[in-house]
Amino acid sequence: MASGLEGPLVVLLGMAAFPISLLLTRFFMSFNSARGIYGVDVHKLDKPSIPEMCGASIPITLLVLSAIYAAIYPRDLLMMIAFSAVVASSSIVGAVDDRFRMRGIYKPALIVFCALPIVFLGYLFPDQVYNPTLRVPLFGGFNLPIIYPLTIPIAVSVTSNTVNMLDPLNGSMAGGITIISAGLLAGLLMKGAESVSVFLFALLLFASLGFFYYNRYPSKAFAGNIGQLSVGAAFGTMVILGRVEIAAIVAMFPHVQNSFFFLSRIKRFVEHREVTAKPTYLSEDGKLVASADAQSPLTLVRTLLVGKPSQEGEVVSTMFALFVFSSALGLATLLLM
Repeated sequence: MASGLEGPLVVLLGMAAFPISLLLTRFFMSFNSARGIYGVDVHKLDKPSIPEMCGASIPITLLVLSAIYAAIYPRDLLMMIAFSAVVASSSIVGAVDDRFRMRGIYKPALIVFCALPIVFLGYLFPDQVYNPTLRVPLFGGFNLPIIYPLTIPIAVSVTSNTVNMLDPLNGSMAGGITIISAGLLAGLLMKGAESVSVFLFALLLFASLGFFYYNRYPSKAFAGNIGQLSVGAAFGTMVILGRVEIAAIVAMFPHVQNSFFFLSRIKRFVEHREVTAKPTYLSEDGKLVASADAQSPLTLVRTLLVGKPSQEGEVVSTMFALFVFSSALGLATLLLM
C-alpha cells in the first residue's frame, strides 16, 4: 500500500508520460513521413495519407519512465523488468508486422511468448512479481498456483490483440485505453493500492493521452501495430501485476464485445486487410454506413451504425461514451474487491 506522499509522487511521475509521449509522437510523425511510412485513412472521402507507426511513442515512453521508477523504488525492480520485457518484445512484434505484414494467426502466438518473462520471473521469485490469487468481488480470493501462471501468456495475448482489433477509427484505441486506465487508476487510488500499480496505470493513461492528442479525430498520426500491440500487452501486464483482473475485464467490455462478434463470424484470426466483406463502407456524403452483406464481420462499429449512418467523429464519440460507462462499472467492481 502506498504510504504518505508516495501515492501522489508516483502519479506525478506517471504524468510525465504525457509530454514525453506528445513530443515523441510529433517526432515520429516527421521521421516516418520523411521515409514514406504512411497509412491511408479510408474513412475520409479524400483518402489522406497519414504518418504510420507513430504509436512507437507509447512503448518508448513506458520503457523510459519504468526505468526511472525502478531506479527510485528498487523494491519493485522485478515487476518493472517483467513489465518492460513484455512491452519491448510486443513492440518488436508490432514493428515487424507493420513492415512485413504477418498473417493474423502469428500475432497472438508471438505475444504469448512475449508474456513468458512474467511467468519465469514469477517462478524464480515467488510472490515478488505476481500473486496467483484471483480476487473476485464479494467472493474473496481463490488461490490458483498452477492454473494462474499458465493463463498469464494467454491473457496478455488476448488483451494485446483485442486492443489491436478495436482501432478502426481515429482515436478509438488511444482514447479508449485512456478512459479505461483512468477509471481503474481512480479505483486504485480510492483503495490505497500499492505504488507500483498506481504508477503503471497512471503511466499508461498519460502516455496514451499524449499520443491521442495527434491521433484524435481528424487524425494526424496512426499508431500502427507497434503501438496497438504494445499498448494492449502493457495493459494486460499491468492488470496481472496490479491484481485487478475481474475489474479490467468489466472495463474492457467494448473490446470484448468487438472481438467476440468478429471471431464468432470469421471463426479464425485474420488481419482486417484480409477480410474481403468489409463491415462498413463510406457513403457519398462522407458518412459511415453498416454493411448489409451477411458475410461481413459484426464489429462494434458496425453495430453502432445499424440503421444510423453517421460521421466518423460521431461514432467515435459514441464509442467513448461506452468506454466511460464500462470504466465506471470496472471502477465499481474494483471497489467491491
